[in-house]
Amino acid sequence: MSDDPRTIPDALPDTEKLEGTGRTSGHDVASSRSLDERSEGTAGTSLVGEAIDPLTAPPPKPLRPRIKHRPAFMTHDDYITTCDGGTGRPGLYYHGLKRARGDSEATEYDQWLCSPIHVQALTSDERAENFGLMLRFRNPYGQWREWAMPMHLLKGNGEELRGELLAMGVRIDPGAHKLLHIWLSRREPRRRLIAAARVGWHSTPQGRAFVMPRQTLGADDVIFQSGHAVHDEFISRGDIPGWRSEVAALCSGNPLLVLAVSSALTGPLLSLTNRAGVGLHFVGDSSTGKSTLLQVAGSVWGGAGFIRTWRATGNGLEGIAAGLNDTCLILDEIGEASPHEVGNIIYALGNGTGKTRAARSGSARLAARWRVPLLSSGERSLVAHMAEGGKRSKAGQGVRLLDIPVSRQHGVFDTLHHLPDGRAFSDHLKGAVSRHHGLLGPEFIKHLLADEKSLAYLPDRLNDFSRMEGFRARDSLEGRAATSLALIGMAGEAATDYGLTGWEPGEALNAAMAAYANWKDFRGEGQTETRQILQAVESFITRHGDARFAGINNEPSVTGVSVVRERAGWWRDTLEGRVYLFTADGLHEALQGFDFKRGLTALDEAGWIVERDRDKRSKKIRVSGGLYNLYCIRPTQGVSDGHCRSV
Repeated sequence: MSDDPRTIPDALPDTEKLEGTGRTSGHDVASSRSLDERSEGTAGTSLVGEAIDPLTAPPPKPLRPRIKHRPAFMTHDDYITTCDGGTGRPGLYYHGLKRARGDSEATEYDQWLCSPIHVQALTSDERAENFGLMLRFRNPYGQWREWAMPMHLLKGNGEELRGELLAMGVRIDPGAHKLLHIWLSRREPRRRLIAAARVGWHSTPQGRAFVMPRQTLGADDVIFQSGHAVHDEFISRGDIPGWRSEVAALCSGNPLLVLAVSSALTGPLLSLTNRAGVGLHFVGDSSTGKSTLLQVAGSVWGGAGFIRTWRATGNGLEGIAAGLNDTCLILDEIGEASPHEVGNIIYALGNGTGKTRAARSGSARLAARWRVPLLSSGERSLVAHMAEGGKRSKAGQGVRLLDIPVSRQHGVFDTLHHLPDGRAFSDHLKGAVSRHHGLLGPEFIKHLLADEKSLAYLPDRLNDFSRMEGFRARDSLEGRAATSLALIGMAGEAATDYGLTGWEPGEALNAAMAAYANWKDFRGEGQTETRQILQAVESFITRHGDARFAGINNEPSVTGVSVVRERAGWWRDTLEGRVYLFTADGLHEALQGFDFKRGLTALDEAGWIVERDRDKRSKKIRVSGGLYNLYCIRPTQGVSDGHCRSV
């Protein structure tokens, strides 16, 4: 057998002649074509078959393969007898012919290309695009794995493809990679599968299916296809009864734990209820158990690797969110996020659409999309964190990521069950989720699929939940927050109805209502943006009242400052209080970061504009011989606590 790459022929025979049919002791037929008809599953990177210990298992007696035509490719799952009488290890071979210069007859040789590998199916998405090959191969531990390989990895010399295969345990002869590339490029399996490029819900000819990297729920002809085969997020361990008895049982009586688990289950319901996303930010002091809340929530879908931190770029978090579509995105410690970028990141994550980027050709690439609940934690609220970077939080950001205070009787806990204190309770929970994780989410999906007739009524059921007294809203922003928390409560109640949590009926819903009440108290009364506008104007006056305003009748200021630089307006005293006469430029500066017309509306509705011309919000006033359009603003008391009383 020769490994000399110079023996590779310039022109290989047709595919039909290249397909081998060698028999082995482990299978009736070992070729890729035979495996097309007897696939062992559709999981994108699942482990199938029993593991063989290559260090202790003795090699079987080699078999001589039946090779009818040479040259030919053939995959052998067991040891073979090569044409020179030696023993060849399992793998993909090129059974070739070579003719030395001057020889009249060709000599047979068998060249090992890589460890055992088969092509089981041809894959493509619903639009007959993004083609790929379903590969089945054996790693050094004797375990069979499957991977839906995107066909675009065959471009060029296939170096990226070989890197992925090597990472998953496929051994490749460095001097024979060209033959491996040719073999993969010419495979034409008969079996066809639908390839899903993202996790989550998909419509298939068989109906609705939920695709995950290691399994597909609801359909047999759909697989997950990715350019990278390693997806450690969705690992599982333990069993559902263990999770229910060791984790869910301790959540009972602890509204924040119930809320965290219910939030993690909300992902599959977002598209079913036509919601873009929901977000909760657990705010509290250090070492109170916030990270434990996130770990318990993460156990719904995976292990410790399922939880990320805020220390990432916006582009990086977009990629992570797209990879977790319809499940849950968990980010720990918002203090690690840039206060300059976090506002835009929250908008993007909440809206479910990534940036539109240009392809190499100059055309626009499809933007990444996702629907995912966001769970976050931090010692500061979103508003406080953005303020640290000189940024002003907007109402839309605050309603996409709801600040939930977590100060309870024992840190974030209310009931310690049989544990002596909050620290012991937290450690016990962490140990429990390390033993049982990655199970509840898929099991929840299975019950949803089995309850297909009820899925069409989920939007109506959500409307009924959000109309409950505990979710009463005073404005549109509160209404949006109420609907988000009602959806979280509905997810928890559904899991309880399916027998997955062991909680009392209504416990998840009550936890969501309590969170809504806490959010409203933490937020304060009135529309968030209106309150921020009034606070911005009041803050501007506090900082610049004497330096940039002067008495309209040349009255002396309290500090005696008479020179006004970069004038923002004038002031005059009335029986009701001091009125500040803003110039248009001065008021624009005070309202920086807000739409000017929206700011005028907020000031008007709060009763801060006390003089005006007809059909206007400004008034023409003569000052020192000049006529100016000025905005007559008198701040009222109570801005800081969120109450805006009119005069």
